Amino acid sequence: MIPGNRFQFLWALAGVALWIASGAVPAHAHSGHDHSTGLNISLPDVLAQVNGKDIGKDSILDTLVKNVERYKERGMALSAQQQKVAAKKLLEEVIHRNLLLRKAQTLGVSVSAGDIDAKVGSIKSTFKNEMLFQKQLKMRNLTLEQYRKKIRDDLLMDAVLEKELAGQIQIPGDRIREYFEENKNTLSKPEKRSARVILIKVDSKSGSAGELEARKKLEDILAQLKQGKSFEEMATMYSQDSLATRGGDLGYFTADSHMFAPFRTRAFQLNEGEVSDIFRTPHGLQILKVTDVQEGFQATLENSRETVRRALVDQELKKRTRPYLESLKKEASVKVYF
Repeated sequence: MIPGNRFQFLWALAGVALWIASGAVPAHAHSGHDHSTGLNISLPDVLAQVNGKDIGKDSILDTLVKNVERYKERGMALSAQQQKVAAKKLLEEVIHRNLLLRKAQTLGVSVSAGDIDAKVGSIKSTFKNEMLFQKQLKMRNLTLEQYRKKIRDDLLMDAVLEKELAGQIQIPGDRIREYFEENKNTLSKPEKRSARVILIKVDSKSGSAGELEARKKLEDILAQLKQGKSFEEMATMYSQDSLATRGGDLGYFTADSHMFAPFRTRAFQLNEGEVSDIFRTPHGLQILKVTDVQEGFQATLENSRETVRRALVDQELKKRTRPYLESLKKEASVKVYF
């Protein structure tokens, strides 16, 4: 099982940003400038040393500059003192990562190429397409191999926490039952479907003749679909609604979504890949194609027991992680130079 990836590096800095935004930092202190980066502070070339290994400023500089620029774009420019605090928080994270990776070597934990593939695939699935995923990597000046290396490190660190902490956490049955009762609605998932649609409008002034004309158009389209034409291409060419530019793609919806009954009935009766008959809605005559079916899940205490247990373990793990990191820090030789 791949751990929950508590060190997802693409999003790990959100806590730092929120902490700065909370106003916990004095707003007027000032130090040296580094004009080449747009920062109001100067960083030494070596920020810290962990067990004799130097941590250079390059380990945090790019992220720090991007965070500072982001705040500036929002009209909330960070003072020099705030930038320094942000830099220290980023450095702390780098030190923790170094300590955990060193502990992984000591414990002999490892992750396989398959684990890395699975995690990258899971993250890719959160993007609409490969192009957007690659764009995200480019924004962070990362190649896919560099990204895989960071994922590998994240999984190694998670494996350390699993081995050192999670195995010691016992969740009593009554707490699992209580959590389930409080969260069973969110644990259940309704069936979801996605579909493409083609609409031919009916001119209300044209009466039955207008409806016959619209039906004839859709019958011609259906005939072409049966001959192998792409539903997406046909929707782009012929559909008369705003979805035409997206190939008729309606996206995902549930049976409870706000939609016309004739549409909902057909969408949840057809199998994936099937095309409906012609049906009437207030917009006109339509056909639809079901493009994907995501099965629903009705949560019960029994089928959700492990999910709930894992959620509660993660809650407790969050409480124990910082003290554990501090203990690793005390065992190591850590020197900070700014």
